[in-house]
Amino acid sequence: MAKLMQLEIVTPDKSLMKRNDVSFVLAETVAGPVGIMASHAPLIGTLREAPLKYRSEDGKNHFIFIDSGFMEVNNNKVTVLSAAGEMSENIDVARAQAAEARALKHMENPEPTIDLEVIGRNLRRAKGRLRTVELAHNA
Repeated sequence: MAKLMQLEIVTPDKSLMKRNDVSFVLAETVAGPVGIMASHAPLIGTLREAPLKYRSEDGKNHFIFIDSGFMEVNNNKVTVLSAAGEMSENIDVARAQAAEARALKHMENPEPTIDLEVIGRNLRRAKGRLRTVELAHNA
């Protein structure tokens, strides 16, 4: 039996999830991907707009879109603080595709009043949501 840890994902308006049966977490930090298993050394990381993968005790992989934020690993617990998060099954694919197309259009033909940093963030968010759904379907 695999060693287990707790995973909690919190956004400003709710606790997105809390599980005590997690054997593995894979998160995308600004420095690259980080894999975490039970009894991992303490860690604090800054997260990118990307999918977060976790494996439950039964061996099933689950995917959640994390809209950037921070992750703390300590005392066999992974805590994620994010501006927003969505379970893969709740992501509106058509909306994410439209947001991606809109952002790409703005980047290809930028207007003087457009904030390219905001457009870049919108593009990363849309791509992150679509990648989360893709990973969940292939799991």
